[in-house]
Amino acid sequence: MNRKETSEIRRQLTVERSACDAMIGCYISETKEIVSRFVIPQSVLPENEKEKYLAVFRKVLSGGIGKNLINVDFTSKQVSEGEEQKLLYSLHKGFTSNGANTQRFIEKAAANIPGDEKYLLLLMHQTYDIPAKTKEAESDNVFDFIICAVCPVREKDPGLCYDSENRDFRTKAKEYTVAAPEIGFMYPRFDDRCSNIYGTLYYSRKASGGSAFTDALFNTPLPMPAAQQKDTFADILRASTGDECTFDLVSDVRDHVGAVIEEYENDKYAEEPPVITKTELCDLLRGSGVSEEHIEAFREEFEESFGKGAELAPQNLIEFKKIELKSQDITVRLPADKSEYVQVKRIDGVKYVMIRIDGELECNGVSIKIG
Repeated sequence: MNRKETSEIRRQLTVERSACDAMIGCYISETKEIVSRFVIPQSVLPENEKEKYLAVFRKVLSGGIGKNLINVDFTSKQVSEGEEQKLLYSLHKGFTSNGANTQRFIEKAAANIPGDEKYLLLLMHQTYDIPAKTKEAESDNVFDFIICAVCPVREKDPGLCYDSENRDFRTKAKEYTVAAPEIGFMYPRFDDRCSNIYGTLYYSRKASGGSAFTDALFNTPLPMPAAQQKDTFADILRASTGDECTFDLVSDVRDHVGAVIEEYENDKYAEEPPVITKTELCDLLRGSGVSEEHIEAFREEFEESFGKGAELAPQNLIEFKKIELKSQDITVRLPADKSEYVQVKRIDGVKYVMIRIDGELECNGVSIKIG
């Protein structure tokens, strides 16, 4: 799924538009025991409560594609021989609150939720009448799907609260509230505005990659987590380019990543999220004056870490919204478009970061004179 397709489904998860016909919840203890399981009746659910549930499911369809949202594909062997895709398919096609497939799914999911907190597992089934792309055309396509959300349940300290009966302030009993979902998924995927029963869209709030949960439900490796991709790319760039890894080179990489993302965000017709390839990065290094020897070293380390044909989400490579210069004791941050204000030099053996100042300069709120 791409950004537009994800947004199209997320827009259906409102009180006004939702065609949710079934929703169930499951309260899970820290030891992964199922404490309670309950049906959330849609016909009599107050609108304010329904909106709170739908807000949880909308969150599962939020974040960046390739970062928080990962397109997971089932292999042909899994479809023909495995049970993961079959379980999700049978669950979404025959969704019932007390069905055998629902029970089997809940037990498998509950046993493999990462972490040692209390959790609320929510599962919904909804249909969506897909409108035609043009007003003249008619469409009778219906997309039905399930969304699963796994939310931590955390103790809330109410502090002192007013007791109207006694007309004073007292400590209330402990309360437990549902936090935003940590993980979840939608099945099937909504690819090219059609149902793709061979793929699911996985959500991770922390963009943390795979876990026992994904192993149990999908049994397919997930891409390297976004934060790890960023750290790995930084290590590759630094190690492969050696003494050519300068402020100007890193600025060139950051500016290129920012330009790719900006172009995508400004193109209302763009469907597929942007990617950056090894060849594109090698060309960028070459244009920045990096030697062929170091470019070859970069190519080899890139392939070893990410794979020969890897296509990476640009936002996972480097921070592109700001400039951050950090030493052992000092951190300097500037907007990304101010790189021309910065010079990094060594003078008489001492390293300096020099920043051009336009206008007045303040120190601790006091305007100071320079030179």
